[in-house]
Amino acid sequence: MKMPKGKIDLHSHTTFSDGSFPPADLVALARAKELKALAVTDHDTIEGLAEAVGAGERMGVEIIPGIEISADYPPGTLHILGYFIDYRSAKLKEALKEIQEARVRRNPEIAKKLAALGVPVTMEEAVAESGGGQVGRPHFAQVLVKKGYVKDTEEAFEKYLTKGAPAYVEKRRVLPEEGIRLIEDAGGIAALAHPVQLRARTAEEFYKTLDRLIALGLKAIEAYSSCQTEKEAFFFNEAGRRRGIFVTGGSDFHGALKPGVELGGMGKWAGLDYGVVEEMKKFIGKRKTR
Repeated sequence: MKMPKGKIDLHSHTTFSDGSFPPADLVALARAKELKALAVTDHDTIEGLAEAVGAGERMGVEIIPGIEISADYPPGTLHILGYFIDYRSAKLKEALKEIQEARVRRNPEIAKKLAALGVPVTMEEAVAESGGGQVGRPHFAQVLVKKGYVKDTEEAFEKYLTKGAPAYVEKRRVLPEEGIRLIEDAGGIAALAHPVQLRARTAEEFYKTLDRLIALGLKAIEAYSSCQTEKEAFFFNEAGRRRGIFVTGGSDFHGALKPGVELGGMGKWAGLDYGVVEEMKKFIGKRKTR
């Protein structure tokens, strides 16, 4: 019988993107949840990683430096997670600047659209909600909830902010190959985040997209996620096994900005432990010796 090697969570966010926990507080929560390893994967930024890694060393939680990059994919949403990246890389920081600037340009346009719809949210309110970190759609959603325009952030996205909704504003995204290359160049492993959000209509369509991403350098798939059902998790787990890539999982924890999602929560069916972290470390070690 295989013994579990420790609880992990390979997808979480801090106040440096759209989470409500500062890095050190997130690590403290991970320790309270008895997680052996936590990947901190803020959207398009690595600014919170030094604090998270330092806190992990003090508290005895292994922090996997990561990132979540939004890639261009018209049929749905394509996010690429990076694990074990070199967050001190000047090249990576420079490459991320353009993506971050696209977010900055997008936010006032969201505010304008919301005002035109009769549900005004000012940039000042969104910035205050971010706590000084990177402003994104979840912060606008939080303000909409606080002002009583919607009952929760889920309704805010569905009614105003999700792709295709009236206050949605498109932004410049990197191509999938660019996102994967950024992660690989920083020494990391690229993983497909919450694959259900690709919105593939058939298994054949999903495998076609997955195979293209693998050809571009993708090395892992997030089979277990707070937004995926047991049936979906089984399908994505099987897809990862069939294609010989790492099968990972994460809660996609955002704190108060995603109520109901607990750190470490990937569904009670998530068959995942520290073993996958060990496997990825071995892979990186072999890659470095080539």
